Parts: sequence; structure tokens; C-alpha cells
Amino acid sequence: MTAFLNELARQLAGKWLSLLVVPGVLFVASVAVGWRMRFGAWPGDEEFVTGLQQGAAPAGQLAATVLGALLVSAWAGLLAQGSGRAVHRLWLGRWPGRTGAALAGRRRRRWTRAQERYEQAYRQGQSDEILADLAYRRNRIALAPPSRPTHMGDAVAALGVRVRLEYGIDLEHGWPRLWLVLPEETRTVLDESRDAFGRATALAGWGVLYVLAGAVWWPLGLAGLGTLLTAVVRGRSAVTNLAQLMESAVDLHGASLAVSLGIPVPDGRVTPGIGREITRAVRKGA
Repeated sequence: MTAFLNELARQLAGKWLSLLVVPGVLFVASVAVGWRMRFGAWPGDEEFVTGLQQGAAPAGQLAATVLGALLVSAWAGLLAQGSGRAVHRLWLGRWPGRTGAALAGRRRRRWTRAQERYEQAYRQGQSDEILADLAYRRNRIALAPPSRPTHMGDAVAALGVRVRLEYGIDLEHGWPRLWLVLPEETRTVLDESRDAFGRATALAGWGVLYVLAGAVWWPLGLAGLGTLLTAVVRGRSAVTNLAQLMESAVDLHGASLAVSLGIPVPDGRVTPGIGREITRAVRKGA
């Protein structure tokens, strides 16, 4: 047990250092440089730097400076994590008030028009190339009628809609049970995809901080905007990939879930009837 706790402490310390302190040190150093570039040195700065160069700086003052820098860096890391969580909710379309509903309605109208164009072309017997192009344009908005104000949010929401329409499974209640019957390699791939989305939200959190730091020195704001743009691209790719992997897990292992719940699957494929039985079992009347 002692060895286990020591190893756990070592890993947590390593994660704390890599996720909070190292990026935080870079951020604090960037703000310090920006401050000097715009406002010049702060009181006592020149004397302290001169003391370091001459080896005359008091050891206590030097240790306090290093400790203070580490604490500020860790605080910046925690602040970036908080910003990342806010970005996570924003990206997934969990918006309060009427703004989210208005944007979701706008996206839904765009999707409906695209779907109508596809259906009209299908009735007219248009070529497969035209139909594929119209389907692509519709799917770029969302894979199901939009219900959230963001593309990433609809990528997650469409997953539940598509699984329910195809198999009759309520994925909100069924996914935790399905997770337990998935092979280890499948769970590993899903974890990696989820972590990629988490890294994108964390990067966005740092981008928010650098944008705010633009008030100190404008190049930091530009760096923050570039970081946010990169985070959005990565987050969109990661959440799309995660939704596709989760849907694939249902396609490939939905029958295993049914069998584990004691529901027979005669031909090895989950039908809507079997899916509704799965839903009744996992929801337990809820």
C-alpha cells in the first residue's frame, strides 16, 4: 500500500507539474515580459536583477521569489482549467437564457431547408452525385435535426437521436451499461478520443487567459486568439470523432449489451424491438 500511494503521489505531482505549473510559468513569464515592454520595470526590479547578476541577492528573497512564481503559475493553471470548463459547456451548447434557443432555432431552420432540398432532388430522380453533395451539405450542419446552438453540441445530441431511431435504445441510460461490456481496446480508443477533446478545452482555457492578458500587451491578445482558433479546430474534430466512435460502439456491441441484460438476440443484430426492451431494462421505469 505504501508503494502504491508513493507511486500515486508521484503521478499526481507529475500531472500537476505538466498541466498547471509548466503552462502557468510560460503564461506568467509572458505577462511579465509584456508588462515590462509596455510599462517598464516595477519598483525594486532593477535592484533584484542586479543582485542576482552579482550573486548578492539574499537567499530568502530568491527562494520567496521562486515560490511566489510557482504559486502564481499554479493559480494561473487553475484559472485556465476553470475557463476550460466554461468553454466545454459553451461548445456543447449548454447556454442559459434565450440566446441558445434562438441560435438552435436558426440552425434547425438551416438544416430543414437543406433536408427539403435533398428530398426534392430525391423525388426528382437526381443523380447519386447530386444527392451525395446535398446530403454532405445537410450533414455539415448536423446529422440530425439540430437542438443546440453549436455544431459540437449537435454532434453529441445527434448521437442519441440516431441510435434511438435506428435501434430504439435510450443512449443516455444505456451507455453506462454498454461501457461495462465493451472490450478493453475499444474503451481505450474511446478514452483517447475523450481526452483529445479535454485537451482542446484546456487549450481554449489558456487561450482565454492570453486574450485577457492582451490588456497588458496586445501581442498576448493575438496569441490568445490564435490559441482559441486552434482549440476550436481541435475540439470540433475531437468531438466529431468521439461521437462517431460511440455510435460505432453501439453498432458493434449493442447485441452484447442485450445478451448481458438477458434479452435474446436471435440473428445477432439489435432490432428496434430489442432496443426498446433494452431501454425498458436500463431505465427501470424512469
